[in-house]
Amino acid sequence: MQSGKSILRQEALEFIRNEILKLFGKDMELKEEKSDWEHHGWFMLVFQYVPKKYRIYIEREFNSFNIRITSNDGGYIALEQLADYENCVTGENICNAVDKLRIVLSSDISFYKVINGKRYQQVDGQYKRVKE
Repeated sequence: MQSGKSILRQEALEFIRNEILKLFGKDMELKEEKSDWEHHGWFMLVFQYVPKKYRIYIEREFNSFNIRITSNDGGYIALEQLADYENCVTGENICNAVDKLRIVLSSDISFYKVINGKRYQQVDGQYKRVKE
């Protein structure tokens, strides 16, 4: 497979799964795998990042993918808010995004949370209301 060429359906799911497990080893566990190939090639992989107990969601639809990180307390953030990456489904883009995920997970992350319809951001371990 050429690294700049778009990866199709099942091959993309397997490529992402293998890249994550190869790069993270025992620090990442596959928890869930869903797919609906008739729905624009959609799939979702859910991993548990063991050292910090974060959940990592990798979702693909059409020709792009997104990575989201969640914490035990319901906090969430998209990887693209923390690191720039191209999300077109190519081998090169997937490898680049997974490497950026590894770097982001090695540092502290400030999550967001919605409480009673209002958005909060984690600051020094506490969630503070984000003013619009």
